Amino acid sequence: MNLVTRTILSSYLQTCLLLNAQFQMAPESTLNELYSIQNGVTPIVTPTLKYFAIGNGGHTVTVGANGIPLTKPVQHQATDAALYNGLPFVLRPINNDIDTASQANYALRRIETHAGAQYIAYYLKRLPVNGIVPSMDIVSTVNGVSTTSTFVATSANLNPTPPALNNAGVNLISGNYVAAAANMSIDLSANDVTELLNVATILYGDPAYAIISEIALCSGVDKTVQSATYGNALIPFNEAVAVQVVSFINTDFALAFNTTGISVNLNCGSSEPLFSLS
Repeated sequence: MNLVTRTILSSYLQTCLLLNAQFQMAPESTLNELYSIQNGVTPIVTPTLKYFAIGNGGHTVTVGANGIPLTKPVQHQATDAALYNGLPFVLRPINNDIDTASQANYALRRIETHAGAQYIAYYLKRLPVNGIVPSMDIVSTVNGVSTTSTFVATSANLNPTPPALNNAGVNLISGNYVAAAANMSIDLSANDVTELLNVATILYGDPAYAIISEIALCSGVDKTVQSATYGNALIPFNEAVAVQVVSFINTDFALAFNTTGISVNLNCGSSEPLFSLS
């Protein structure tokens, strides 16, 4: 089972970016629609990867041998447009919102009511994409052991020769491939974990439900809007519009046992097999 699932929305967005074609926001495809936040706002530029969302619905638990509980991931389909059960990163009483500097890290902000009380919820967090320098690598596999090195083009790449096929025998294809790598780390601090334990307590009455079993990498566009707050006032907020899931990632973090924080290393590049003869 794949632990990472790319979406059709990702493929469409990449095609638009490659061709410099106009991006058309499909109906029933955005998290803005799901959460009724800046619903239907059309971006003036093509969206890019900027955010991530989390949820606790990406796993099932069964009882294995000797009564041992087994956690198994639930895979998404490429046509899915949202997490199975999304969680806000922050859920604060409406009169005790996070400060302006902290708000800059989040998006998809709205007022919710739980058990008769109003809260401010934040469903997206911004990815640390600034400063990332993509690279090109070549991965060689020998006897099941993979070695990664930087791909350096030579004149041979501009003057390729056809492979010499063996017409009388078997042609073996190597397991080598090339990859465009863009490494980043999704980090949640001890303070982030504290906020999520509070979210679970408000939603479920138990901090043990603060489980991250699915992550959604999302594209979108920043847009300054007037967002509602305590006392029916409005504040300027850097919101996200046209938010779509480009990839789902299965994880398994029980935050009640990871109170110092968690980190997930990602490679947002793509790979291509070399199909070289060996």
